[in-house]
Amino acid sequence: MEIDFLNIRSILVFICILQGVVFGGLLIARFFRLRAKADLWLALLLIVLSASLITPFIGFANVYDLNQWLTYFPFSISYLPPVLVWFYVISLTNSNRQFGGRDLPYLIPTAIYLIFRFAIFFQSEEWKGWFDKAFYRPIAGPVVFATEFVWSLLLLFLAIRHYRKYRKWLNENFSDTEKIKFDWLRNFLYTFTAILLLGALFDFTNSFLFRLSYIQYFYFEVILAFTTYYLAIAGYLRSKTIDLTFSDTGEKPVEVRRSLLSENELEKLKEKLQTVMRDERPYLEPTITLTDLTRILGVNSNVLSHAINQGFDKNFNDFINEYRINEVKSKLRDMDESTLLGIAFDSGFNSKATFNRAFKKFTGVSPKEYQENFAAK
Repeated sequence: MEIDFLNIRSILVFICILQGVVFGGLLIARFFRLRAKADLWLALLLIVLSASLITPFIGFANVYDLNQWLTYFPFSISYLPPVLVWFYVISLTNSNRQFGGRDLPYLIPTAIYLIFRFAIFFQSEEWKGWFDKAFYRPIAGPVVFATEFVWSLLLLFLAIRHYRKYRKWLNENFSDTEKIKFDWLRNFLYTFTAILLLGALFDFTNSFLFRLSYIQYFYFEVILAFTTYYLAIAGYLRSKTIDLTFSDTGEKPVEVRRSLLSENELEKLKEKLQTVMRDERPYLEPTITLTDLTRILGVNSNVLSHAINQGFDKNFNDFINEYRINEVKSKLRDMDESTLLGIAFDSGFNSKATFNRAFKKFTGVSPKEYQENFAAK
């Protein structure tokens, strides 16, 4: 038996490792250039995922079989990936988030795991062989699997919940969300969760049913490898940090929100808001935010948000975009499709995708279908 790095399995995994490391380095460079903390967390996640792929990479190349002393070296750093996902999500949605002592407890499970693994790694090969059969396989392995699964599931749940609240906050505060809603992040979180569940199925089988071979584990590892490949490219290209400050502090109770305005005050503010929208047409500004509108009206942002939610049964994004759609409809005559898009931009929209989505939402048809029907009349 000899070392063989040129087998198809090792080559396939190595390509994904290399991709993760290269883009991790690019993200670290961008972090030092732009001071974007989200880039640092994503870079560390890519590097940790790439490190976890070293085990199958060298395993299929016969390195483990010829170097038994490598047994128990923690190439895969358990408990850490979901922590990095969580840090990445909250940094991407809040560029001003400061990390400090309150975040250190998240690293405790990883620290305990590394101490445990290194304590075993530095023992003799004979002792490690005995320990593996007498203690790790029947007791420690299943415990690590169960606790890591629960830990990962908890942090991914928090990350997904945080992202959902962030998307709701965007619609309550911004009229143009196309560049800051991070659709790819939602897809990544669900994909990561699916991989977690798939990996748990393999680990459960290995810990409680029967021992899986390298070949059997490879089917999961190749999925993890391609996920790392996707995350490396998509993360670097799409996760450019934008100056946002979202804090997941929870929604105010319904009773508190209702106490912001009496019925009479709500009606007066609605009338004032409608007058401003009709006379000053602030919706024509593509990047108008709830804060911008509060300055025009001279009211508190919580009060204005409440007035829009309760008085018009809409969030801020829908409230503004409906005015923009009505503006487009009022200007629409016998125009061609390119002119229609120009009208959309003149009416406050900042992207074709947002315009098409909003138009379909408020009219039930696409802009082209509406234009054809309008022209036919």
